[in-house]
Amino acid sequence: MRLALAQINPLVGALQGNAERILVAASEAQRDGADVLLTPELSLWGYPPRDLLLQPARIAAQAELLQWMSQKLDSDLIVLVGVALPTDDDRAPGLTNSIALVHRQGWRAVAHKQLLPSYDVFDERRYFRPGDGPCLLSLPNGKRLGLTICEDLWVDDGLQRERLDGPDPIDQLIPEQPDLVINLAASPFDVSKPALRQQLAAAAAQRLNCPLIYLNQVGGNDELVFDGASFVVGADGAVQLELPVCEEHLAVWDSGHPTPIRI
Repeated sequence: MRLALAQINPLVGALQGNAERILVAASEAQRDGADVLLTPELSLWGYPPRDLLLQPARIAAQAELLQWMSQKLDSDLIVLVGVALPTDDDRAPGLTNSIALVHRQGWRAVAHKQLLPSYDVFDERRYFRPGDGPCLLSLPNGKRLGLTICEDLWVDDGLQRERLDGPDPIDQLIPEQPDLVINLAASPFDVSKPALRQQLAAAAAQRLNCPLIYLNQVGGNDELVFDGASFVVGADGAVQLELPVCEEHLAVWDSGHPTPIRI
C-alpha cells in the first residue's frame, strides 16, 4: 500500500484555497501511484482557526467544498483531510476536530480527536468536543488503519513531563491490531519537539507492533511556527522516512517496501 504524505502550509481560514492545494497534492500522489493521501490536522482550515470556527457560513462552506473535492477526484485515490465537523445536537461546543475521508464517491467522517489541548498556545476545548475511540479505518484492500490526531499520540508518561487527562487512543487500538497507525498533526515548533515526537511515535509503534506515520503542518501563523519534520517509523520504532524541516513537501512511502518511492 502506497501512502502519500502531503506536508503542506494551509492558510488559516482560506477553505477554498486550502482545498485547491490539497487537490494539487492529490494529483501528484495519483501520478506517483499512491493509494492514500494524508494531509495535516485541520488541513482544510489551517491551524489554529480559532473563532473562524464559530461562523456558521464557513461550516456550511466546508461541507460544500468536501463534496466539490470528491467530484474533482478522477481516480480511486483516498484523501484524508483535517476538518471541523458539527455535532448532531445543540450542546456547546458544537464541533469535533476530525478527519474526513474524501474519494470520488463522496466523503464521510472517519475519526475524531480525543485529547483536546487547552494550555500554552492551544484552546481547543473552546471549540471542540472530544471524540470517542478507537478510530479504525478499514480500506477496500483489507488494510486496517488506526487514525489519531496530534495530541492523541502524546500519551507516554515515561517520555513526556505530563499528559492530558483522558483516554489513551494508542492503547485503545491495541486489540484492533491495525496494519498501520497515522497521526495527523499541527504541532508548533520548539527546540525539544522533533526528537520527542519521534520518541513518542516509536513507543506507540512498538506497543502496536505496526508502522506509524506522523504528518505535521508546516509554515507560520502569527507567533506560531510549524516545522513539518514529518516521518515514518517501523514496527520496531526505527525511522524509515523523514521529510524536510520548514518546507512544503510530498513524499510517497510504500508499506511493503520501506525505502521511500519519492522524497
